Amino acid sequence: MKRRTIVASLGLLLSLQLMAQPPKLFVPLNVQRAIERGTRTTDGKPGPKYFQNRSDYTIKASFDPKTGVLVGRETIVYENNSPDSLRNIILRLYPNLFKAGAERQSAVDPADLNNGVELQEIRVNGSPISTEKLKYAGTNAIIPMKPSIKANTSVTLDIAWKVKLPNKTKIRMGRYDTGTYFVAYWYPQIAVYDDINGWSTDSYTGLQEFYNDYCSFDVEITLPRNQVAWATGELQNADAIFSDKILERIASAKKSDQLVRVITAEDIASNSILKADTENVWRFKASNVPDFAFGVSDSYVWDATSVEVDPATQRRVLVNAVYKVGSTAGENVAEIAQRSIKRLSEKLIGVPYPYPHMTVYEGDFGMEFPMMCNDGPVTDPIQKAFVTSHEVSHSYFPFMVGTNETLYGWIDEGLVTFIPKAIEQEYGNTNAHYYIAAWGKRTMGTTNDVPLSVPSTNLNVATSFMQNYGRAAVGFYFLHDMLGEKVFQKVIKEYVTRWASKHPTPTDLIYTINSVTGKDYSWYWNPWFYEYGYADLALEDVTISDDKVNLTVTKKGLFPVPIKLTVTFNDGTTQTIYHTAQVWEKSSTWRLKQTFDKKVAKVALGDANIPDAFAANNTYRVN
Repeated sequence: MKRRTIVASLGLLLSLQLMAQPPKLFVPLNVQRAIERGTRTTDGKPGPKYFQNRSDYTIKASFDPKTGVLVGRETIVYENNSPDSLRNIILRLYPNLFKAGAERQSAVDPADLNNGVELQEIRVNGSPISTEKLKYAGTNAIIPMKPSIKANTSVTLDIAWKVKLPNKTKIRMGRYDTGTYFVAYWYPQIAVYDDINGWSTDSYTGLQEFYNDYCSFDVEITLPRNQVAWATGELQNADAIFSDKILERIASAKKSDQLVRVITAEDIASNSILKADTENVWRFKASNVPDFAFGVSDSYVWDATSVEVDPATQRRVLVNAVYKVGSTAGENVAEIAQRSIKRLSEKLIGVPYPYPHMTVYEGDFGMEFPMMCNDGPVTDPIQKAFVTSHEVSHSYFPFMVGTNETLYGWIDEGLVTFIPKAIEQEYGNTNAHYYIAAWGKRTMGTTNDVPLSVPSTNLNVATSFMQNYGRAAVGFYFLHDMLGEKVFQKVIKEYVTRWASKHPTPTDLIYTINSVTGKDYSWYWNPWFYEYGYADLALEDVTISDDKVNLTVTKKGLFPVPIKLTVTFNDGTTQTIYHTAQVWEKSSTWRLKQTFDKKVAKVALGDANIPDAFAANNTYRVN
């Protein structure tokens, strides 16, 4: 009997000790192994053995926007900086999304179904590879390397291909009128090989976004007469293509904060934009970027201005907006993009915008590319500010900081949904954080609300959207609230500085925030980022006697959210008591015992920007 009592007592003591221990951050095993190998660290910095492979692309292509047919030839020099020998190369063929029978999570017009990318020739270090014997896995082709690519060596691939891009379907790219087309995901591209998962082998289904190495591009695009091109990188032969008056306007815009109408409706009508009335070869170069996209048109007007992003060097960034003649959606987009770049460079990120230009192209929906945005026509001023600032902010995440969007889409989307809200507010949005209420009411705690740690590749359309733009942004919103603006900006700037042109995981972001603040926020990260649950605060044990209030706020739900207690007095006036989510670090209850200077009529918890699954227990009225 005594032995049972001792055992029971020891069990109770152990349980109490375990309950008292702070929660430990969940770290995936593949990340733990990377830390052990020295490629990652527990303070959020790249490890001493961190590596990154890269590719240098030289591409010559011709494109006809009227037919959507693109023919290209490329040379890729691939550097294996890993410690491993690579027996295969994974070649991405994103246009195979439109191949008949392909797995898709986005609707495709039947008229756009085709045979996918036609690989006409592949050579590895000059030796031909039979394209008929290649193995395919979704939108990936697997190219055997014989011999394997040894560590710290390189291989050269020469590839010729042809593809017909969609005429009706618009998934982040497409045709917008007869001579207007935004072209993306158009060239055979080598996948990422990293220290976390090895080769990135996820197939493109039209839903998840992308994960690319940092590369250089030297691209020549042959276009029909009267076509103008805007692209990732800087145009190398502008003097040979544009008429003198267009060159003068571009030069003026590069030096001025004022808007310059580079191409007008009159210029289009008079056919006075280009020097030659023949097809032109447009040559662009870009370095240290993860992708290359371009837009073409024979009927778009072009506004341009510029902005200084680095006072120390006086470096300026050219800001372009190209859009349909007469489009009210295109008006003042260049100014919004200019302001966004300025705010991001100076304060919101605190790191100068990383590229020489930004071009906002009027196309469809909203999609980011290095130095380019493909944005749908939006006329509402607040929505226009949202879409433009959001896509411009992607220049930092996932381009300057190369997160794996395919697996962790919530990092970049969550950050760039939350951070540019300050820009929206400058354009009159008094409810910029409306997404909190929307997520809290529609999705939180439902089967569509999955932890952020669930890879984006495992999600459907509904769960993906609410994970990336809803729960993630709300989590960053309350983190900002808890840290304060100054500290939040400090940790984001440090994260960008540490991981510029590198590939951080979610754990690297979390460890960076912990190390910069000097605090372990595992109690916050685990519920918001790694677990199923919902927010639910409740008023309990409430006693109100005239001007005296005693009550308890209990955190019944899993997610830590702020306490906002509104006390209403008999005369109709109110007083607010507010505590950030920090209040829940060590306890699930918070007590208030306070005497006010007036008689109290009611106390109520929360507001529209604090989600709560069961609001019925948030209000107490004096009878």
